[in-house]
Amino acid sequence: MLLRCRIDNLLLDAWPNPTRPTLIAYDGDEGFEMERVEAVYYELVAATPHELDWVEQSGYRCLRLAPDFSFIPMQRTA
Repeated sequence: MLLRCRIDNLLLDAWPNPTRPTLIAYDGDEGFEMERVEAVYYELVAATPHELDWVEQSGYRCLRLAPDFSFIPMQRTA
């Protein structure tokens, strides 16, 4: 998924943590665990339907959809 900082418009890649219900955001090569309250400073720019469900179920209520939000197409596996 793709996040945008609401303060400086910086775009960050983000992934669900595979072992805990936390979001890992990446500023370049360095990842950090985003606190739920910290999510108020970010907006969700793009995500798959599955990732959007994960965000909603993982307690990141402060992470809002950006006005220009778009879904990332799901890739099919063979």
